[in-house]
Amino acid sequence: MCDKNKIMILCKVVDNFGDIGVVYRLARALSDLRAGLELTLIVSNLESFHKMASQIDPEKTVQDFKYKNSTWKIIDWNLTQSPVSTEDFSIILECFQCGRPDWLEDLLFADDFTRTVQIIQIDYLTAEDYADEFHLLKSGTRKANIKKVFFMPGFTDKTAGLIINKIEDFTGASASPSGLTPFANAHSLTATSGLHTLARSEFKIFFFAYEDDCTSVVKGIADFQEKMRERKPDFSVTVFAAEGKSCAPFEESWKKAGTPFKLEKVPFMQQEEFDYFITQMDFLFVRGEDSLARAALTGLPYIWQAYKQDENYQLVKVNALIERMRPYFAPQDFSPVEGFWQNYNDYEKATESEALTQMLCDSANQKNTGGFKDFARKLHENGNLAEALLNYIGTLSI
Repeated sequence: MCDKNKIMILCKVVDNFGDIGVVYRLARALSDLRAGLELTLIVSNLESFHKMASQIDPEKTVQDFKYKNSTWKIIDWNLTQSPVSTEDFSIILECFQCGRPDWLEDLLFADDFTRTVQIIQIDYLTAEDYADEFHLLKSGTRKANIKKVFFMPGFTDKTAGLIINKIEDFTGASASPSGLTPFANAHSLTATSGLHTLARSEFKIFFFAYEDDCTSVVKGIADFQEKMRERKPDFSVTVFAAEGKSCAPFEESWKKAGTPFKLEKVPFMQQEEFDYFITQMDFLFVRGEDSLARAALTGLPYIWQAYKQDENYQLVKVNALIERMRPYFAPQDFSPVEGFWQNYNDYEKATESEALTQMLCDSANQKNTGGFKDFARKLHENGNLAEALLNYIGTLSI
């Protein structure tokens, strides 16, 4: 029988932070649930991992990483010889169809390797129906003792759900695990973040997007502020823009518009700090998969920008998520959400600002917030992917 507490996690970093962000988040969640796990993370880009977790030394090909009461083994994917023995693992989590490093491939498929190993492919997050259909679907390999199965993140109870981490508030307390209860007071985000205390009187928008023209987004936000000031003269918006490629076009559009609202640049944060930071916002613009999952779980109003694909295929993914969300909203409240999400993600059309302005007004006036909270509550009820994964591993007879 294998030791099911020995889990190897594979991550080939395709973009700078998305892949390693999910893998680090998954490892954290697994360790939080079961401190006795022996985790080995095989990562192709330790520099990106270092940005997520400063303890990582990108120059060390093999190192220990201390996480709370657990110690993980971190190994550079790019080694030419195997740094592990055949007894070091029984479960392999293969993330995002990343394949395996050559040295691991040679070890697994050597003629004299006869022990059974279970590969669990943690796939990409999608709201499309195939996530339900592929979850726990078995797949073959070229050896009978190397088994493989799909494990699908998703937005329904027929998938494995989303990774749910405990959110620390950096003052010694913990946020509600549901992510749905606002904090009673604002907190500083630690001295190292360089961010000031977030005033609760401000309407705070986090902006994180792919590099693109932001003229219409800036106009939508500016028009929103003006509309709100018709009834609340002291109403004020602050946009916290994530530093990086998306920040420059946003700042350029903001300056061309005459700096109509406050703008703060947000430096790159450690993952745990980022998770807390977004809970302090009133509205979120997010991109990619990991930030989408975080936004959806907070219960805050948010807009998702999907990665651009050939023939505008990203709209299929966007519309699939829209349909998952729709039942939790009144039709009149969901119309601006649906309208702007589709427009914002249609790269063959110019982005229009009117639906964004309406969506922001509805959020400030608490018209659509109940729908986002109810959708988040359902996602939490679906369960924690990390817990579902451990439960599945427990059922394996290998």
